[in-house]
Amino acid sequence: MSNVIPLAPRLKQAKSAASEAEERAALAADLIDLIERVREATEHVAAMSGPSLQIQQTAQHLLDAGTALERAVESLTENGEWVPF
Repeated sequence: MSNVIPLAPRLKQAKSAASEAEERAALAADLIDLIERVREATEHVAAMSGPSLQIQQTAQHLLDAGTALERAVESLTENGEWVPF
C-alpha cells in the first residue's frame, strides 16, 4: 500500500476568485469539523476499558490523525493568514 496520492491535472476553468475562496473556506470548515470529531473519538477511546497498551496506541493514532488534519488546515489557510473575507 502506498501513501502517495496521484494528482490529476486540473482542467483550466474560469472560476471566479469568490468561488475559489468559497471552495477553500468550505474545505477548511470540513477539516475543522473532522478535527473535532477525532478529538471526540480520542476522548471516547481514552474512557474505554481494556488492555491499556491498546487503548494508548489507539488514542495516539487518533492524536496523530488530528495533528495531520491541523497541519492540513494550516497549510490551506497559509498558517492562519488567509481569511476568506
